[in-house]
Amino acid sequence: MAVKSEYNFEMNETLKTMAAHSSKRKYKKQAIDDKLLYEIINAARQAPTSSNLQAYSIIVVRDQAKKKALAKLCGDQPWIESCPVFLAMCPDLRRLEKVAARQDYSFLDQYIELFIVATVDTALVAQNILTGAESLGLGGVMIGGVRNNPAEVARLLELPDRVFPLMGMCLGWPDLGRPDHSPMIKPRLQPEVIIHRERYNEDRLNEYLGEYDKIIKATGLYDGPRRKVPSPIGKEIPDDEYSWCEHTARRLATTAPGVLRSHLRQFLLDRKIGLG
Repeated sequence: MAVKSEYNFEMNETLKTMAAHSSKRKYKKQAIDDKLLYEIINAARQAPTSSNLQAYSIIVVRDQAKKKALAKLCGDQPWIESCPVFLAMCPDLRRLEKVAARQDYSFLDQYIELFIVATVDTALVAQNILTGAESLGLGGVMIGGVRNNPAEVARLLELPDRVFPLMGMCLGWPDLGRPDHSPMIKPRLQPEVIIHRERYNEDRLNEYLGEYDKIIKATGLYDGPRRKVPSPIGKEIPDDEYSWCEHTARRLATTAPGVLRSHLRQFLLDRKIGLG
C-alpha cells in the first residue's frame, strides 16, 4: 500500500524506511551473511565525505568474547553481546597522516577542522549503514556508550593513535515476536522547531516545547524511576510533569558517568587528535 505524505505525493521505499526507524535491541539467533554485510557497508561508503578524505575506519566485531567485553565497557548493554555483528565507527586521522608522509608533506593535524571532518564523515557513513540495513529487514541501534570508556575500547580493538571510537552499532535480524521487545518509533520535535525558513526563528519555541512534552509524556517513554535522570540540583517535580524538557535539561546539567563524558577531551589529546 502506498504511503502518502501530507503534501499528497507517494513516499518511496527509501523515505518509508527512514520514517519507520526505531531502535532494535533484540535479535534472532541468525547470523548476518558476510557478503550481505559487505554489500551494505560498501554501498554506505558512498556517503558524502569532505574533500573525499574518507576519514573513518569501521571495525567489524563478531567475536563473542569481544562483544561481551564491549557490552560491559559501554555501560552493561546486553544487546551488544547478543547482536550478530557490532560495528565500531571510528574517525581515522592516522591514515591521512600516512598519506601525507608518503608524499613527503607535513601533517597539520593541530587544527580542529580535521577533527570535525573526521567526525562528520564517520557519522554520515554510520547512518547510511543503518538505513541500508533497515531497508533489507535488518535492525540495529547506535551505541554512544563506546565513549564511556574509550581508552579501554581502543585497547580492545587495537586502535592506533589518531583513531578513536565515536559510536558503535548493533546489527541483527530483529526478534519482533518477543513479548519484551516493542520498539517505539519515537516522536521527534515538531518540524517547525527544527526547520527554519530564510532565518533562524524561535518565536514560538516555548509553545512548541510544551506541546512536545505532552506528546512524549503520552508515549510513557520516561515512566518509572529507572527512566529518569536524577536532578543535579535536587529539583523535585510530580511524575506527570516529567517529560522531554525536564529529562533533557537534567542531562545537560550533570557530569554523571555516561552523560556529558568529561573525560573525552583528555582522551582525544592522548590519542594525538588535534583540537586546536
